[in-house]
Amino acid sequence: MSPTVLTRPALRGLVLVLLATSISGCAWFRNEPAYLSSAEGRPLEVPPDLALPSSSAALQVPAASASATPPGETPPMAAQVGTSFNVADSSENAFRRVGLALARIDGVDSSKPVAALNSHEVAFRGSTFLVRLTAEGEGVRVDALSPEGAVLSAGPATELLAALRTRLQ
Repeated sequence: MSPTVLTRPALRGLVLVLLATSISGCAWFRNEPAYLSSAEGRPLEVPPDLALPSSSAALQVPAASASATPPGETPPMAAQVGTSFNVADSSENAFRRVGLALARIDGVDSSKPVAALNSHEVAFRGSTFLVRLTAEGEGVRVDALSPEGAVLSAGPATELLAALRTRLQ
């Protein structure tokens, strides 16, 4: 026998090693994707106060006072002191006039007119609120609203509305 020829037991050992390597190597190349073995988690839970907006005060009707004026009527001037007032002008002219008057009052920052809401965003004496104009009959009613949408009837809003009333009437 020549020295380069493998003996039969060595050949069997080499075949066995190659066979074992090829069989075990297949598992290395055919692994399952990682997402198939992942465990399923619990679904996302949203706290109840974040799921829906609060509607607790949505349908509350304010009590009618004895001094309330019927809808469509303008309250007398004595009832308007400090809250809202009327301007005998068209809606567009009143919006422009209120903007000019706000620019001329000391301490007022009215850099944000909101034409879509027919109002002016105003910062005055540390408070931020809207001066809203609402068409009523032949004129326009001017009042102040808080950021939450409530009509303001005290504080810096009353001071500003009084100054506006003197400039516009």
